[in-house]
Amino acid sequence: MAPQFSLEELLEEGESQTLEFKTSLSECREGMEALCAMVNADVAQGMVLFGVRPDRNPCGVEPGNLDSAQRSLSQTVREKFDPPLIVEIRVEILRGKHIIVLSATRSRDTPYHEYDGRTWIRQGTENRRLGISEKQQLTRSRNRDLHPGPWKCDRCGTFVGMLSSIAVTDKGPQKNYQCSCGGEFWPVT
Repeated sequence: MAPQFSLEELLEEGESQTLEFKTSLSECREGMEALCAMVNADVAQGMVLFGVRPDRNPCGVEPGNLDSAQRSLSQTVREKFDPPLIVEIRVEILRGKHIIVLSATRSRDTPYHEYDGRTWIRQGTENRRLGISEKQQLTRSRNRDLHPGPWKCDRCGTFVGMLSSIAVTDKGPQKNYQCSCGGEFWPVT
């Protein structure tokens, strides 16, 4: 995740496009669906806090083995996300309560992730399941080889309307996304 905020600051902000609160680990499925939805949105990142009520009050996760809980969450992520999603899982203490924090960012070259065979997207604080045509549209709009532009360099910020550079590789001719600064051009969404 880009900027780091303290848990107190996150509680003040409340649930958002990139933040979801879950009271307990019994809401694991809903939390994972929310994380999937957040990373699939254009912002491409999200965070779920387990042990926080929707009214922003920390209640902490159920007493027990926090190491075991983290392993279980990690296993769920490994088994249920396709393509695999790299998720950071950590335990923090907030007002004397243990909070489990999951955060993830979608790679730019992945159009979307599925959780347990379903694709979710976040709109405000709502998670919505995507249909086939919406998934196809996401794939087209986020695939560099199919995207018509405009483009922006991830290093220097240069904008270009169209890429015309082609590189000859062992797989045949392919678009070249390299900027003269050494960065790469990515579609502007």
